[in-house]
Amino acid sequence: MVVLVGVLLGGCSRIGLNLPSDAPDPIAAGRSVKPSFGWVTTRVGPGAEREPDGSIALEAIRYEGRAAWQQVRRWNEPSGEHADSIILERSTLRPIVTTRMTPEGSWTTRYNLRAVDRRFTPIQGRGGWHHAEIVENAPYAALGIELVIAALPLTEGWKGILPVAVDTLDHGWSWLRFEVMREMTLTEKPNWVTKNSWVVDYTLNGQQTRLWIAQEGRSVRRIEQLGPDNVVLHTMRRVLLGQ
Repeated sequence: MVVLVGVLLGGCSRIGLNLPSDAPDPIAAGRSVKPSFGWVTTRVGPGAEREPDGSIALEAIRYEGRAAWQQVRRWNEPSGEHADSIILERSTLRPIVTTRMTPEGSWTTRYNLRAVDRRFTPIQGRGGWHHAEIVENAPYAALGIELVIAALPLTEGWKGILPVAVDTLDHGWSWLRFEVMREMTLTEKPNWVTKNSWVVDYTLNGQQTRLWIAQEGRSVRRIEQLGPDNVVLHTMRRVLLGQ
């Protein structure tokens, strides 16, 4: 079970604070996100599709009096069970609290504009840490960043940057750089209706990720971790219902 921890929030700020660019600030539109539920299938490296090994749900909630989105995922890896939860402010998709649980332990990160509070609690009870800091730019959370990118005003060839904090690091933030590579139709299963989609690549701390985003409902259908020469290292495929 994912444990959610509260956080005291101030007001909202724009994501473009101190962006190293003269281009207009990219603004995520939380109203474009739609509730959904379904299942996920994870795979390491290339290979044939297999049976789902987890679930996903995205719903509108009230969190400490604020309108929010909450996404919860649960799945199995060869290393064991994994789960994560993100709570985002509903209209701006700014992070409120994220929780990630793995066989090694759990990470919980709380956000209040530029204030970032991270905590790691190991399964064995030793070697944990807690670090709070004020960073230069009010960051997004790396966990759940696919929802933010999907809610941007995407057009083919568009490039942008976002300030992002990684919950599994004990301090700091980085610029995430993304590009809308192409617009295409996506068929998830034979005889299913095709979906008009975008393919978006982004890079954070040297790691390249590819998102497959359905235009209707702005739902992320597939997340791929890429290696050199665009080799797929890991895939999370998301078959979403209710959209």
